[in-house]
Amino acid sequence: MQVADLLELRDDLSRECSGLHKLVTGLRKLSQRLDHSADAVEAAALRLHSFYIGVERMLLLISRVVNGGTPSQWEGWHRRLLEHMAMATDIRQAVLNESTQQELQQHLRFRHLVLNLYADELRPKPIQRLIEQLQHTWPKLQADITGFQRWLRSIASESI
Repeated sequence: MQVADLLELRDDLSRECSGLHKLVTGLRKLSQRLDHSADAVEAAALRLHSFYIGVERMLLLISRVVNGGTPSQWEGWHRRLLEHMAMATDIRQAVLNESTQQELQQHLRFRHLVLNLYADELRPKPIQRLIEQLQHTWPKLQADITGFQRWLRSIASESI
């Protein structure tokens, strides 16, 4: 691992967190309209899907830069990626707290649901629950990523 790569990863994670923060803020506002608008349900589902895609993009970046590659993309790799990021390895500390990882599994399942349903089959109540849960998951994910960024900074400074 090169120092420049570690610092670039730290910056990439900051950019991704900024985008995720905007999604979470927008979802909070959108959740107030779920019972009154099919368009709001569809928009919220898309934003929840985008949230998980952003999380996965961060984890894949970490895997490429720190672990030296990404998991083989056969069945179940999305779940395995989450699980592996909650475990420390010989190379790195755990990226995610176990409870954060478990909560993100719910978003992964929802992502799969969104990919396999027609938009008019989506229902507001499960989406509302996921948005409410996200208000607790997002600060935990932010704290996990911030802790990992501190670890990146310390590894980079030791390598100089």
